[in-house]
Amino acid sequence: MDQLLKKLVLSGIGVLALTQEKIEEVVEELAKKGEIAWGEKEGLLAELIEKGKKQREEIERKIKKKVEEVISQINIATREDIERLEKKIDELKRKTPRKLS
Repeated sequence: MDQLLKKLVLSGIGVLALTQEKIEEVVEELAKKGEIAWGEKEGLLAELIEKGKKQREEIERKIKKKVEEVISQINIATREDIERLEKKIDELKRKTPRKLS
């Protein structure tokens, strides 16, 4: 079965790009063609879905890391920075006596 998975990925199908519905179609077609045994169908389906989920999570993690790197490089204020400044402004307003006009 591992060879079949490698074959799927290398042939450009790629688990990541497939929806669960498409994965089911591919596995069903492989079973019909006799490339996998009918008994292996459910196991292969579960494995492909799990691999797709893991690949998506890994890509999301990498994207998040890259976005954080870019934000830190361009020196954009974070939500925490803004909240800290708002608290400081409120504190200064309380300390400063108001002038009557």
